[in-house]
Amino acid sequence: MFYVSKISPPLFLFALVNLLISLLLKMFSETPTLFFVILVFGFVGNTLLGAMYQIIPNSQNRKLSFHQLSYAVFLGVLVSFVLFYLGRYGSGSLLLAVSYILFFLHSLVNVKNWAPVTVKFLGFSAFYLALASLFLALHFNLGLVPIQLAVHTLTVGSMLSAVYGVELAWIPMLLMETLNVRKAQRLLYVKQASTLLILTSFLLMNYRLIALSSLLELGVALYFIYMLYKLVMQRRMPSPIPYVVKTFFIALPFLPLGIVVGTFMSSHTSVLPTVYNIHIDLLVYGFTAFTIFGGMSHLFPRIMWNWKFANRKGGNVPPINELVDEKGFPRFMELSLIAFVLFLALDSLFSSLRWLSVFPYLFVIGNFFRITFLHFLKKLKEVENVSGETA
Repeated sequence: MFYVSKISPPLFLFALVNLLISLLLKMFSETPTLFFVILVFGFVGNTLLGAMYQIIPNSQNRKLSFHQLSYAVFLGVLVSFVLFYLGRYGSGSLLLAVSYILFFLHSLVNVKNWAPVTVKFLGFSAFYLALASLFLALHFNLGLVPIQLAVHTLTVGSMLSAVYGVELAWIPMLLMETLNVRKAQRLLYVKQASTLLILTSFLLMNYRLIALSSLLELGVALYFIYMLYKLVMQRRMPSPIPYVVKTFFIALPFLPLGIVVGTFMSSHTSVLPTVYNIHIDLLVYGFTAFTIFGGMSHLFPRIMWNWKFANRKGGNVPPINELVDEKGFPRFMELSLIAFVLFLALDSLFSSLRWLSVFPYLFVIGNFFRITFLHFLKKLKEVENVSGETA
């Protein structure tokens, strides 16, 4: 890892804090606007911000230019969410838009090689992230666009572009296989067409067009899953699949299921008040969260290892694989899937027991925090103790 982003770890932690806050708002708050902002922008958006500040410079094999700007972006994001927590949506959304747009411009300055398909996906992701924040500001300050447009610009536009791009790079690399670049380029172009159509449908709030564009988005998602499935099935080296790849594949089924539910809602608007919970649970708490868990578990220890040990010569430098609880991840995923199904059932099927669904999902977050962050801190403490004894 050539460049280490020092704001990525705190952004990851801040995103997880927002995920926790969103659960409390989902269960006990009667203000859905704050819930959507905290869940989509606070959790998903800030995770994307932290990940791209780490991945984009390394995709270019160079350090981040004008790295001081990243601290300004981070500060702007923190202050904007404090304003959101206080109910000041107008000023919070304006500051968030300035921060995300600054990040987008900053990322453009740092990309010199646009040839890799992953870099193109990340470029679109950064653009949609900035555009989503602009739509959010327009909604809160001028009422010009619906909040659904801002939410889906981030999820369908930024999040899916980032997930497709990163997984098309990481999975072949971790499996030591070769990606079919021609198919990946085809996915890139079709994805941008489907995104443009679905954002237009939300701008117009035309439910028939939303349903039609959702079907196209479903086709793109299935094509992406087919590409990854074929890559795994045709691999030349039948070695064990890394835990990160397994986590990504466990998350994938929730994507088409969530899109199908969204398509059904758009074509049968009478079910909207009751079914949209399932749509959010499958796509954000399911697909997005589990994908982020896999991505964070891969990025966070490597960022911190390079930060702490890359320049240390001699002494007790642990191998990077010891900083990840790889043995604990299969058990984590098994228990987390059971907990997520319970969360989904309580949140969707038993309205009187809906408030209880927060507890199984808190178990998922706590377990992930334990095997990723606490495991790293434990290993780090062990290394520092041994270093102190030998000094």
